Amino acid sequence: MRELSIEQMATSFEDGERVYLAGSSGECKDLSALLTQPDCNVADAHFITSFVPGINSRCLARPGRRSRVATFFMQPSLRAAHAEGRVDFRPLSYFGIHRLLTDPATTIDTAVVQVAPPDTRDQCSLGPAIEFMPSVLTRASRVFGVINPNVPRLPGSPSVPLDRFEAISRSSSPLATYEVGKPSPAAGELVEHLATLIPSGSTVQVGLGKIPAQLLRVLGARRDLSLHSGLISDAVLELADFGALRAEPAICTGVAIGSAAFYARLAAQRGLSFAEVGFTHSPQTLSRISGLRAVNSALQLDLFGQVNAEMLDGQYVSGPGGLPDFARAAHLDPEGLSIIALHATDGSGSLSRIVPRLGVDAVISVPQYDVDAVVTEYGVALLRGQSLGERARRLCAIAHPDHRAELIKASRALFN
Repeated sequence: MRELSIEQMATSFEDGERVYLAGSSGECKDLSALLTQPDCNVADAHFITSFVPGINSRCLARPGRRSRVATFFMQPSLRAAHAEGRVDFRPLSYFGIHRLLTDPATTIDTAVVQVAPPDTRDQCSLGPAIEFMPSVLTRASRVFGVINPNVPRLPGSPSVPLDRFEAISRSSSPLATYEVGKPSPAAGELVEHLATLIPSGSTVQVGLGKIPAQLLRVLGARRDLSLHSGLISDAVLELADFGALRAEPAICTGVAIGSAAFYARLAAQRGLSFAEVGFTHSPQTLSRISGLRAVNSALQLDLFGQVNAEMLDGQYVSGPGGLPDFARAAHLDPEGLSIIALHATDGSGSLSRIVPRLGVDAVISVPQYDVDAVVTEYGVALLRGQSLGERARRLCAIAHPDHRAELIKASRALFN
C-alpha cells in the first residue's frame, strides 16, 4: 500500500478519470481545496460528488480547464462551470442517486473516502458520513483512503478494511460543520403549529435549518419518538437529552453533520445507527415504518398543493434530495403525514411563497397527491383527501395576510 501526501493524491488522477468524492461531513477539505487551486497540477478528471449546498461549496470543475463535475445539488459556486457546459446536474431523489451509482452502466474509476484511523483489527470507520459510500466502494476500480483522526468512530457506522485502499493519505483538517444559527421568532411561530401534527410515538424525518432545529427542541415534551432521516444535526442530541426518544433503536440516519461539539458527543449516543441511502431511503424500508411524520421545506407551493424545492427565478439552486422519497412514504403510511413547512413570504417579506400556480420558472419536486399538510407561521392546512377548491381555501387561510386577497381571487378563477 502506498502512502501519498494530499498533494500527491490530488495530482494522481488522470484526464477523464471518473472520481467519486463524498460530500456533507465526509468531505476531505484538504483534498478539495487542492483540487480547486489554479496552481496545483490537477488533471482534467470527471468528479462525481454528493456535495451539499451550504456545507460543501467548492467547484471542482476549475475555470479554464476541461475538468467536469457531476452533482445532484446545484449551488452558486457551480454556475460559471455550468454555463460552460462542464457541470452534469442530475435532479434525482436520494434513492434515485443510489440507484444511479449502483447501476452497472455507471463507471466509477476511483473513490476517495475519509475515514477514522484503523482500529486493532485494521478496520477504518466511515464515521458520521455513510450516505452512498458503501455501494460506491463495491463499484470503484480503486479506492484511496484519507485517514483523519478527527473522524469519530461511531456506533453502527460501517468500516473499511485498511487493505481495501490502494493508497492512503493523512489529514488533520476539521470535519465539515453546519451551524444553524440563532433561533428565529418567525420559525418559532411556525414550529408551534407544526408540533401539533407530531404526537408521542411518531417516527420523525427532518432536514437541516432553523425550522427542524427549533421543532426538535419543542418536541422535547413528547415521549417514545424515533428519528429516521437522511441526516441529523445538533438538535437531535438535545431531543435525546429531554428524554423524548424511545429506548432503542431511536435514531437511524445516513449522515451526521453539525458542530464540533456535536461530533464529540455522538459516540456516546445510545440507540444511534447508521446506514447507507440504499437502506434509509428505500421504499421497502420506509414502508415498514408506522407513524412516519416527514417534515420538509420548500421554496414555493401552489394552490394545487404542488411543491417546488429546487428552483428560484428560473434557476436551479438545489436538488430534490430526500424530499420525494420521504414525502411519498409518509403519505402512503395510514398513520403518517407528509408535511411541508415553509414561511409564508420570502426573506424580504414582499413575495408570497404560496402562489396561485407554479410557473415555467419552477419545477414540481413533490406532486399534489403526496402532500398531506402545509404549515406556515399562520397555521396548518390539512390537505389529505380534500377537493381542489377546499385545498385552495385552506392554503389561502395560512398565507400572509397581505397576499390572501390576491390568492383568493386566483383560486376562484382556477377552481370556480
